[in-house]
Amino acid sequence: MKFKILIVALVSIIAVGCTEVKAPQQADITLFEQFLSENPISSINPSIDIASIYQPGDPLFKAVLGIQRKRLDIAEKELTPLVKNKQPDAMFWLAKVIYRSGINDKAKAYDLLRVSAESYPYSAMALSSNDEQCQMYFPSKCSEKWTKKARSLFAEQAKTGDVRAVYYNTTLNPDLTHEQYINAIINAAKNHYYYPLVEYSNLIINEKNPDKDMENIAVKLLNYAQFNNFIPAIDALMGYEGEKKRTQGERYKNLTEQGIKIGSNHAWRVYLLNSINDKSLSSQQKYFIAKASELFNGYDYGISFSQPPKEKEALIAANKKAQEKVDSVKQVIYIDGAHPRVFY
Repeated sequence: MKFKILIVALVSIIAVGCTEVKAPQQADITLFEQFLSENPISSINPSIDIASIYQPGDPLFKAVLGIQRKRLDIAEKELTPLVKNKQPDAMFWLAKVIYRSGINDKAKAYDLLRVSAESYPYSAMALSSNDEQCQMYFPSKCSEKWTKKARSLFAEQAKTGDVRAVYYNTTLNPDLTHEQYINAIINAAKNHYYYPLVEYSNLIINEKNPDKDMENIAVKLLNYAQFNNFIPAIDALMGYEGEKKRTQGERYKNLTEQGIKIGSNHAWRVYLLNSINDKSLSSQQKYFIAKASELFNGYDYGISFSQPPKEKEALIAANKKAQEKVDSVKQVIYIDGAHPRVFY
């Protein structure tokens, strides 16, 4: 019993130490201001240039896009044959589908991750002692040995120049300093990987009473990622505007429109919910939005608040138009093995 208590204590110390190293500091402002001045951008980039793990045509592209859009039916169909062939990253994503779909099959998810973790760093990281889902579903299986394994695998990937591998190989170092952490965030952003920058900024803007200077730099960093069409930054800024009670403002409207075009689940939900109570929209317009939402991410809430066209040809035309709306959305994957969950 004392041995187990000691292990828990050591893990807690490691977690606290890691938190302290990554806590935002006033001195960070100068470094981030320099980064922003050297990489100026003040309007939305006409192209989407983010470090995406999969591109159209890759074996896992449709599956991971399905997970991103909450279409787990599509994801499971695409992943199953790849898992049968023991593809490590497919095994990782299927484990995440099991979590997301609410299937009470923890043993299957763990087995998929355990086998995959021998060669896929994100599976190893998912079994580390500080992983939230690991602690939730099978806490006795979580171990620091998997953190070491993940770093070892990332170190090999980093040799190829993989921006994510470089970042996690650095930040999983138990001797990580705050300066190294901030430089890793900046280097990742320079190479179009914006998740670390958004995570850092969210730590600040989600505080109850953030320091004004820190809040200002956090918003600037989110703007930078948003201008580069990074959906988590758009979602974070929409949440920020919401906290400031500015959902009726032009800024919130523009963020929503940008999010709809490039596939933000949060923006699409706002789009749908706003349409339900919009008296200026006809019943056909409301059906079109509701149907498009259902096709995009399976969210069929609006269907019950809309009235589909009664004529068969009109219904076919409306459904076709809704599908065209969905097809116009950019197919770019922004989730990854370190951020497999979509919150909206």
